[in-house]
Amino acid sequence: MDDVIEPPRPRGRFPAANVALFLATVATTLWAGFGLSPLAGGARTFANVLRGGLPFAASLVAILFTHEMGHYLLARRYGVKTTLPYFIPVPFGAGTLGAVIRMRSAIPSRRAILDIGAAGPLAGLAVAIPLLLVGMGLSEVREIGAASAVSALDSPWTVLWALLQGRPLVEGAPTLQLLGDSLLTTAARWLVVGRLEPGYDVVLHPVALAAWLGLLVTALNLVPLGQLDGGHVLYALFGRRGALLAGQAVSAGLLLAGVFLSWNWLLWWFLTRFVVGLGHPPALLEEPLGRGRKAVAWVSFALFLATFVPVPVSF
Repeated sequence: MDDVIEPPRPRGRFPAANVALFLATVATTLWAGFGLSPLAGGARTFANVLRGGLPFAASLVAILFTHEMGHYLLARRYGVKTTLPYFIPVPFGAGTLGAVIRMRSAIPSRRAILDIGAAGPLAGLAVAIPLLLVGMGLSEVREIGAASAVSALDSPWTVLWALLQGRPLVEGAPTLQLLGDSLLTTAARWLVVGRLEPGYDVVLHPVALAAWLGLLVTALNLVPLGQLDGGHVLYALFGRRGALLAGQAVSAGLLLAGVFLSWNWLLWWFLTRFVVGLGHPPALLEEPLGRGRKAVAWVSFALFLATFVPVPVSF
């Protein structure tokens, strides 16, 4: 995701913050990957953490790095002053909240906005999809049996509906964390694993899990509103007023998805509505797109639908 435009800084400075955050993200994703590996039950030595965590960390960082460098290289091509990626390490979960770049000058045209905005997701997908297929091939199909617990905690609506019916919010003891499927991950599973028998599921290899997370990040960024990647594409296609109106409709759709499908989308609606915002800074030149770039814009929207996960995480 691109951040808001900020005033320029002196050139020629070593990007110490970018490098430090990148190295910290490598460390936190290695630790997260180690926790997913069979070596997690052994000694927490540097060698074990490196061996156990590398498949996950290398895959996830490669997807995020490629995504952000897609933005960076296209921005530099158009003469837009921009920073190197800022990675966001965290000591929990997947070990990172992704990465951002900061643009420090206005974008010259709607054509440039489209190219810069679409380059990141397209570059990231070029890495994520092969890793997903490889990771699916390394994953295990296991018998999980019939569900021993029922949870009504997926969304505000499911919570309210359970309360209205007088049912407990959780029945039994949930033991499985389930990752939702997009059209893309469903197609990959059918292609590599094939049809699953009832009571069986795929336990993702760390490489496949990293690819799943990379695709989720792609979907989050391709939501067509504001200054998200999808918002850049929307602005380039429809102009400032059209993008604002369409973004308001998409924001309402996110709110509905958050209420009826998953808390995850409610959080993303809040962040995009009140932190990112629905507006988009104007390009210096407001010329319409040509036929080829319009096709790229619609492909980007199709990729959002293909990577959208209705319920990203459930139990």
